[in-house]
Amino acid sequence: MDTYVTLFLFTLAIVAIAGILLGIQILIKKNGKFSSQHIGQSKAMRERGIHCLQTQDRIAYNDKRNVTDMEK
Repeated sequence: MDTYVTLFLFTLAIVAIAGILLGIQILIKKNGKFSSQHIGQSKAMRERGIHCLQTQDRIAYNDKRNVTDMEK
């Protein structure tokens, strides 16, 4: 039982240290916030033509609708 408590405390300490380091990074950064992690707002992803799932679904739906309209 003692090893489980030790493992839990060790894991809790690692998570706490990570949280503290992330907090320090927010305080040190100029704007004090992290950049967006959303795919659609990433410049590198936009340059590669990669979109988020919702945008890809919307594009596919519009393309499908356009093909259906052309068949008429």
